[in-house]
Amino acid sequence: MKFVELTRDEFQKFEEKNPQGNIMQSAERAELREEMGYNTYFLGLKDGEKVAAAGLVVERNREAWIQIGPLLDYDDTKMIREFLEGYLAFAEEKGFVEVEIFPPVLLSVRDVKGEKLKEFDRKKIFGVFEKLGFMHMGMTTKIEYKANRWMCVKDLSGIKTIEEARATYKKNVRNKLRKVSKELEVHVLTDKKELKDWIAALDSSNEKNGVKSSRTEKYYRQIFDTFGDKVQFMVVRKKDDKEIVSSRVVFYRPNEVVTFVSGTVQKYKKLNGMTVMQDWQIEECLKRGIKRLNFYGMEGDFSENNRLLEFKSGFGVEIEEYIGGFKKVLRPTAYKIGKVKRKIRTLFS
Repeated sequence: MKFVELTRDEFQKFEEKNPQGNIMQSAERAELREEMGYNTYFLGLKDGEKVAAAGLVVERNREAWIQIGPLLDYDDTKMIREFLEGYLAFAEEKGFVEVEIFPPVLLSVRDVKGEKLKEFDRKKIFGVFEKLGFMHMGMTTKIEYKANRWMCVKDLSGIKTIEEARATYKKNVRNKLRKVSKELEVHVLTDKKELKDWIAALDSSNEKNGVKSSRTEKYYRQIFDTFGDKVQFMVVRKKDDKEIVSSRVVFYRPNEVVTFVSGTVQKYKKLNGMTVMQDWQIEECLKRGIKRLNFYGMEGDFSENNRLLEFKSGFGVEIEEYIGGFKKVLRPTAYKIGKVKRKIRTLFS
């Protein structure tokens, strides 16, 4: 096989048909990052004219990363090695200081109490990265910016109707739905002008959690334009006065629906808008024939204090634990200087 730089079209066709395909490894994601000032590259392996592996690389300030990728056969250690060797040569040629990779490889599948339902031996994969000088970035448990190590998912295989899906919910979730179903409705945004009110629920949640988000209305407008019918912005609102209770944005992929970000207006939190939204989303998946709902990142914390897990567990979910990230510093001196500069900027920002 030959390591090559793929065209956007070659990459997109491969990603959309690959079972590992995901939002972070999409042509639209590359376009969004480019609009934000990042550089992007589509790299892969070809067997003759056929694409056998592919990865979207995002780079800024000579630091590059592959989020939830590359997409390849991780049972084939030769293929992993060939891609990594090609990528490192490419990075050296471009003068990258550091590279990071977050493979879409499972370590375990767990129930909501943290008990392992499935476990996978990944020693061979760790070995390939180690031999090429990569350092594993740790068995992290926090929600992370580049690629979460923990995902919360609901498998809809074998479920045909929303009634069957609701039978998998906890009793308290079904009770909440019955109480508020007459008061609330879901509205899907069709105009970017609606984003101004839509984002208010996110800001309210961030304020309550003490989070200062860098994601502005402009950022979501870019998503709205870039992803087109592959993204859906929605709100739960009161039927009587149309006041927004909760907001959400999701991405539709061929193999899954991904909940990217959600929020609730705090004065309406007792109306359980997110419960209504979650139920509506599951029904939408069934209508579209999508068998996997990805609630996306969460902390690897199975204690009673994890309120987000407590909420999501009410819908009959499982927790996926991924292998985590690998890093290789290619130019140690430049890397150290960059870290010092970032620290100084943080201190004076």
